[in-house]
Amino acid sequence: MKNIIYLFLTGLIFSACTNDVRTNNPAFQAKFNDATWRALDARVSLDDQGRFVITAYTQYETVVLRTSSANPGTYVLGTTNQDNYVSYDFDGQGIFSSHDTSLYEGPAYKISNIVNSGTGYTNSNNSQTTPVTGSGSGLKLAIVTNATSGNITSVSIVSRGDGYVAGDIVNVVGGNNNATVRILNTQQSNGEIVIEEVENGKYTGSFKFNAVSSSGEVITFSSGVFYKLSEAGL
Repeated sequence: MKNIIYLFLTGLIFSACTNDVRTNNPAFQAKFNDATWRALDARVSLDDQGRFVITAYTQYETVVLRTSSANPGTYVLGTTNQDNYVSYDFDGQGIFSSHDTSLYEGPAYKISNIVNSGTGYTNSNNSQTTPVTGSGSGLKLAIVTNATSGNITSVSIVSRGDGYVAGDIVNVVGGNNNATVRILNTQQSNGEIVIEEVENGKYTGSFKFNAVSSSGEVITFSSGVFYKLSEAGL
């Protein structure tokens, strides 16, 4: 299915590069894998719950970026806050596929926060974890600790494991076994929308995301840019 969709996309790709976006006013474009993807039309709106929405179209495709607010800032995708959300639909030539950044099980992508910093830990580049909530396994962390108390002060992912869902909490093995961290999102469903500037009702920013279908197929948009979009569209 993916190969068929990409075959149709080849005929829809525009030659403009992201670096040229400011020559098109307004504009909405990104990299879909290694190809430049550019909308024929894109516009902003508020949905029925007051959330900020950008909807972009090509002949067969629709990309929707949604954030909890229209204020400048960074809105992280694939988290338990589903007010920040992206979807991608392809519907043409008898083919339909749908991908989004809902809560999907998979390898951990980022750590949200340290829930409990614990005690008695020492610096480690390969700390194992056990699930407190959820049923994921295999996540390993690099931890930095306070030399006096053994509290964990920062963590980063060394091995992503599998079977996690955004919001899952894991225990960090070691020390007094009392440190816990929360998973932000998963490898299949993640990314961010950045609203950089709002001027006279026109919105400028950037985006990137991984989105997944119900069958587990993942698509990637990177280096995304929207420039001076308004309700009037392109």
